[in-house]
Amino acid sequence: MRWISAVIACTVLVTLVVGGGAGAQGGKVVVYSALDTPVTNAVLQAFEQTSGLRTEALTLAAAGTLATRIRVEKARPQADIFLGGSIDFHAPLANDGLLDAYISPRLAEAKLAREFYNAGGYWYGWYIGALAIMYNRDRFEREMAPRGIKPPATWDDLLNPAFKGQVVLPNPVTTGGGFIFVAAQIFRFGNEDRAFEWLKQLAANATLIPASPAAITLVSRGEALLGVNWGHDIRAMAVNQGFPVELVFPPDTATEIGGVSIIKGGPNPEGARRFVDFMLGRLPQDINAKFGLRYPTRTDAPAPLGMPALTTLKFVNYNRQWAIDNMQRLRERWQKEVGK
Repeated sequence: MRWISAVIACTVLVTLVVGGGAGAQGGKVVVYSALDTPVTNAVLQAFEQTSGLRTEALTLAAAGTLATRIRVEKARPQADIFLGGSIDFHAPLANDGLLDAYISPRLAEAKLAREFYNAGGYWYGWYIGALAIMYNRDRFEREMAPRGIKPPATWDDLLNPAFKGQVVLPNPVTTGGGFIFVAAQIFRFGNEDRAFEWLKQLAANATLIPASPAAITLVSRGEALLGVNWGHDIRAMAVNQGFPVELVFPPDTATEIGGVSIIKGGPNPEGARRFVDFMLGRLPQDINAKFGLRYPTRTDAPAPLGMPALTTLKFVNYNRQWAIDNMQRLRERWQKEVGK
């Protein structure tokens, strides 16, 4: 648990995973990873063993911040691969000419459903995550149950005035989970203005966290009562580690499609293409299911141990292309109207 306890000490978690500085080039494949450190390490080590190439990673548990970094480095890209984080962040980079197109020869073997890859080869989806509610069981039983307050089961339950100041949310500006949560409410209500009114009410109960793992740490320690995060991260970082945390997938939840893409102009384009080929194989998805507890996009890969079948979850009708097209506008509206 040392690796998650360190999260709360920083505004953002930045970890050099393999090798030296993030800008080192040479024969390395340099990866900007929005995955947790253990999964990043395991995937990169497996790639090194199968390819003979070296890797180096900058790991930051905030895909939006990594996407911003890629934009800032446009004139002189410092990395080859953008790994993890929702395709909601990969697709705008492709639209702005910051990703390289590559049609992997392993696409046919992977047999991905059409929604899990870009037809032009700009990004590939290799895992699925689902948003969930978490709460600290000990605190809830001690503080809420005697007052007759039931644990949250729906998104609307988060508005309970009893939870004021005790809900932790991933920031929709810096994290994929936070943005997808906001978009899910728009699709749930079927009206953007109504959704933002609801989000303003929720903000009265909430504290925003710039990097998702910190929110799980706060609830695990009982420093926050409840929150929203990816179900796989909640289980891997809290439930499976013995913390008194309960995990609930509410109706009208939403998914992320975790992506991998090639950064245009990166120092090692050939290595980047080999990395994408590797990511479309079964091994990375096996690693992710075992250690990250994320759902695979390949139908022949195993389901994550201890997670409910994806088919049992109730999803909102999520229009991913609309969300991608309106991401910047919605983030600006959040900052203007919610102001957190």
